[in-house]
Amino acid sequence: MFPGGRETSKSPITLTGRRPVTTNNAWLGDPDQAVAKRDQMRIRIVLALLAPAAIVVAAGCARFSPKQTGIQHYVQGKMLADQGDVDAALAELAEAVRLNPSLAIAYAQAGDIYRRRGDHAEARTSYEKACQANPYAFKPQYNLALTYQKLAQAANAVEGTHGYLSKAVQAYLRAIVLEPEDFETNLNLSACYFQLGKYELAEQYCKAAIELNPHDAHAHSNLGIIYDSQNRLYEAIREYKASLEIDTRQPKLLVNLGSTYMRQDRFKQAVTTFEMAAELDPDDSSPWEQMGSCHYRMAGYDEAEQAFRKAVAIDSHSAKAHRGLGVVLMTKYLLNRQDASLRDDALAAWHASLEIDPDQPDLRDFVKKYAPRYVGPEL
Repeated sequence: MFPGGRETSKSPITLTGRRPVTTNNAWLGDPDQAVAKRDQMRIRIVLALLAPAAIVVAAGCARFSPKQTGIQHYVQGKMLADQGDVDAALAELAEAVRLNPSLAIAYAQAGDIYRRRGDHAEARTSYEKACQANPYAFKPQYNLALTYQKLAQAANAVEGTHGYLSKAVQAYLRAIVLEPEDFETNLNLSACYFQLGKYELAEQYCKAAIELNPHDAHAHSNLGIIYDSQNRLYEAIREYKASLEIDTRQPKLLVNLGSTYMRQDRFKQAVTTFEMAAELDPDDSSPWEQMGSCHYRMAGYDEAEQAFRKAVAIDSHSAKAHRGLGVVLMTKYLLNRQDASLRDDALAAWHASLEIDPDQPDLRDFVKKYAPRYVGPEL
């Protein structure tokens, strides 16, 4: 009987957007932040497109060709988007591509607007058209891949997630052909392969990202998670430590490191690491949950109880914290059956855990096994 129940997975792979770090089963980071770095082109650059335009002068007036007029609408749309009038901007961009269906930059700008609004389906359509209009432009390919990743995150079915991630991989591979030394593309491609379960390819592109930027903490932590998922524990620890040398304030990564120590039965190192994580993020219950499990494994039942009670105090909705507390209390009861309150408190903690997460069949079995059976008088 182990406090944590199901094995806790590692904090997942980081996209190039920087943090926030979430708990163990969600993708880290926001890709939109990475895209913002790439969106530095100013209107004055686009206006240069109009300079060489062939202007037909007749009767003292100038007439622009449809393609030239399309560019003008794009410029107006870009200016409106920069000013925050996105609906008017989208109208201008729609007119731009109506007049000039091959104007890739207009499709891409519309994609940027839709993506920032959270309309990833429309963003995908716009970026796909941008890539079709100009397959040799890096930025639309990169943004299309990021959008596929967003759609994968939102997909309900496993098949949908797998499909979007596979499309993201193809878009990133096209982007890498265009800019093979782009750090973010290599790192995000590695993240896609990781989520698809293709660890060797995930490792390959994560290492490529580290070669391009050896001082990026997230790349090293990602490689550690890739190693950890393949049970290459010493290599994982090496990369976790490399990441922490670059950025010491990573409480979730410290939880990962401590969990890996536990898998090697290095419990004292694990406890120290969890304590560091708890100090960095006092509002997170997971370091205390892991600390409780670690003390339990060392038969330090009083320390384990204190850790799990601390986790419950921080997050009363943590099924794992209530479960762990119940396991510790029931273990103490089995060692001292004179104190029935320990059993009762353990069962209460288990019931609280099941109310939060009913999908714990093994815990249901524990409740049935240890709950007292009251026998009434025979009639």
